[in-house]
Amino acid sequence: MRRILSSRARVLGTMVAGAALILTGAGKGKPPLKDVPPPKVDETVGDVASIIGADLMVEGVGLVIGLEGTGSEPAPSAQTTKLLDEMKKSGVEHPERMFQSSNASIVIVRAHFPAGLTTFDKFDVEIELPPASATSSLAGGWLVSTQLAQKAMTREGEKDDKVIATAGGPIMVGTNSRPNDPKFGQVLGGGRGKEDSPYLISIKESRRSGKTSKLLEDRIKERFHQVEGSDRKGMAIARTDSALVLKVPRIYHHNQDRYHLIIKYLSLVDNPALREQRLARWGKELIDPKKSGIAAIKLEGIGPNAIPTLKAGLSATDETCRFFAAEALAYLNEGDSAAVLADVARKKPEFRSFALKAMASMNDSASLIQLRKLMAEPDYELRYGAFDALRTLDPTDPFLGKNQVLEDLPEPEPVDDMAIRSGSITFRKPKPRREEPFALYVVDCEGPPMIHVSRSLRCEIVVFGRDQRLLTPIVLGAGGPLLLNASDGDEQVQICKINSKTLDAPESKVNSPLEVAEIIRVMANLGASYPDIATVLGAASIQKNLVGPFVIDALPAPNKAYDEAQLASETSKKDEELKKTGLNEKRSSIRERFKNLFNRENR
Repeated sequence: MRRILSSRARVLGTMVAGAALILTGAGKGKPPLKDVPPPKVDETVGDVASIIGADLMVEGVGLVIGLEGTGSEPAPSAQTTKLLDEMKKSGVEHPERMFQSSNASIVIVRAHFPAGLTTFDKFDVEIELPPASATSSLAGGWLVSTQLAQKAMTREGEKDDKVIATAGGPIMVGTNSRPNDPKFGQVLGGGRGKEDSPYLISIKESRRSGKTSKLLEDRIKERFHQVEGSDRKGMAIARTDSALVLKVPRIYHHNQDRYHLIIKYLSLVDNPALREQRLARWGKELIDPKKSGIAAIKLEGIGPNAIPTLKAGLSATDETCRFFAAEALAYLNEGDSAAVLADVARKKPEFRSFALKAMASMNDSASLIQLRKLMAEPDYELRYGAFDALRTLDPTDPFLGKNQVLEDLPEPEPVDDMAIRSGSITFRKPKPRREEPFALYVVDCEGPPMIHVSRSLRCEIVVFGRDQRLLTPIVLGAGGPLLLNASDGDEQVQICKINSKTLDAPESKVNSPLEVAEIIRVMANLGASYPDIATVLGAASIQKNLVGPFVIDALPAPNKAYDEAQLASETSKKDEELKKTGLNEKRSSIRERFKNLFNRENR
């Protein structure tokens, strides 16, 4: 774990290699048992093991299509040869012909693939042009499905390892480091792993044995398990006498650091008598601001038996103590914590991210009600953060206001019985419904109007406040594929989609009401991509055509203040250790001076 156990970003190559052997099945079967000293009563998982999760960088060569004449034919290179080989293996005939178009370009695709992802998770990928590329812009492009692999160093040089992810989708020009460079871009949520990426528990060398491995498996399984299909599966699997595979429960998937922290403080020895003693001791620590954060983690590790003790913490005089008690209760699905967490989210921005994450973990009506209320708050981060938490909690909640973007395909005309009996018709399979190019939400809530778009993880537009209308006059889209025009006082806006790839093709023109949500749907049905529409909304904000603010990526971010409050007791311990070390060094220096003086006197 980044914050508590081993840093995922600093995992040594040898450890990653060992983890790969274990995760791919090497050493299957139960680890051999051998005699080891029994664990001490107060020892925890963190005393004997560390959690390892390798953050991988994956890369691939891809093809971007749909460019507006800004592409280029690639020069001969290793990337070109690799892409041609992959396309031929996929069954594409004469793939080299696709490279000859000015509407296509070869690109390098890179992504950060962190541990803890499942095959259902999506991640952002970054796009850039090869050094010798003559392509001038990636605007309007679409990345064709691309294989991503980790790079491995061999004696022959750099070589692609096993393919572990794929990527594809519409390109949004610019990256965090190069926001205005048209030769760089992102595909938001365009990456997806081919298999889950679990963590590894590495047992310390001095404690490695089959017995220790089995003990860790049993203790973690006892506390953390979930139903998958008809099976009840534990979250830890012992692979060898030195390592276990660790999976993340769904309830902690959006806050994996917390899960790792609970695993770290999970007691190795447990029985009813010890549990009662711990409940009493940690219950007292829960109302001590310096110990409350870790006490809540330890109590959460006990599970449902700790709920009465945590509920007592809701009455603590200190606000931070009440928050940590409520946070732990939320992950135990106790609705009594919702009001406290919502209050903290409003009043303490430094704790807001974690308060909302806790509320997103609760399958309780109290949390739903509080999150719906928070979506009406004027604060941008709080408002969108509550929306994101509600979507995490229940993606089908009607208060999210999910809207269909694309129009349904027309139903086939009815056929009379005579034609069916005579066999004069040929039955065809109905065409599948088109995939939505992005998510559109119109939240019917109180509070000032606002429009939020995402530039990370998902293609999504959230309109806060129903019936938002663009303000006239409107002149939008100069230089892009979309043009919007309306005179002052008009009740409709003309939307034009320009097809620059074939100059003789007619322009698509549609009149639309001024409602923002309807304009977004019309642009999408004309074939506009998510980046195109987000650009138009941004321009509308600049030109004062929106009735409220235009906000990008307003999700509350974690911060150090929360860590410092939660780990206050750990920090105090380290400070005491440093003081003792300093005192010992001072005493040693005094002893050394007396010793030297004594030696001089003897001489």
